[in-house]
Amino acid sequence: MEETKTAIQEQKPGVGAGLVGMLNVFIDPKATAKSIPAPFSWLWPVIVLCVIYGVFTYLMLPYTMQLIDVRLSQQNTPPEQAERARNLIHAIYGLLPAFTPVITILVIMLVALLVCGMGSVAGLKTKFRDVFSLMAACQIIPSLQVIAIFIVLRAKGDEITSQEQLTPPFGLDLFFPNLHGALYALLNFFSIFQIWYLIVLTLGMAYLAKTSKGKAFFAITPAWVITLVIRVIQGMLQPAG
Repeated sequence: MEETKTAIQEQKPGVGAGLVGMLNVFIDPKATAKSIPAPFSWLWPVIVLCVIYGVFTYLMLPYTMQLIDVRLSQQNTPPEQAERARNLIHAIYGLLPAFTPVITILVIMLVALLVCGMGSVAGLKTKFRDVFSLMAACQIIPSLQVIAIFIVLRAKGDEITSQEQLTPPFGLDLFFPNLHGALYALLNFFSIFQIWYLIVLTLGMAYLAKTSKGKAFFAITPAWVITLVIRVIQGMLQPAG
C-alpha cells in the first residue's frame, strides 16, 4: 500500500514541472499538457502574461495616443470641447498598462469556461483549472505578437494615422498591403502567431482531454471565433487611414 502511494507521488509532477511545461509550449504541446497537473502550473504563464501585456501596453501608448489625436482632429467639434475630450481619453488610456494584464487574465478565464462548455458538448472530460492553465500557457505565443508589433513600429518610426498601422501584418495580409476594413481584419487576425497558437492549443487540448484533434479543435472554438468576430466588426466600423 505504501509502495503504491509512493509511486503515485513520484508520478505527480512537482511545482517546477509547471515552469518547464510553460517553456515547452513553443515546441512541445504534449509536454506542456503533461505538466498541467503540477501545482501552480497556471501561475507561471499568468506572471509572464502580466509582465508582457503590462510593459508593452505602456510602450505602445505613444502610438495609440497618436491615432487618438488624429481621430479627434478629424471631428467637427469646437476646440475647447475637443481639448477636453482629448485630455479625458488620454487619462483613461493612461490607465491601460495597469488594467490590461488583469483584463487579459479575466478574458482567458472566461474563454476557458466556454471551452469547458464546448468540451462537454463534444464529450470531453476536462476541468476548468486544467483548461485555464493550458490556455494561459498557450497565450504566451500570441503575446509575442504584441512584442513584434512594438518592434516594427519602433523600427519604422512613422507617424500613426490609421488602425492598420497599429496592427502591422504578420500573415497573409503581408501580400495585400492596400486592404482595409473587414477583409484586412480577417487576414490580419490569422497571423503566424495566431495560427501557431491554435495548433499548439489544439494539440495540447487533445492530449489533456485524451481525445482526437478534431474534437479538441471543436472545443477550443471560443478561443478564436469570438475574437475574430470582434476584430471583423471593428474593421467594418473603422475608417480607412
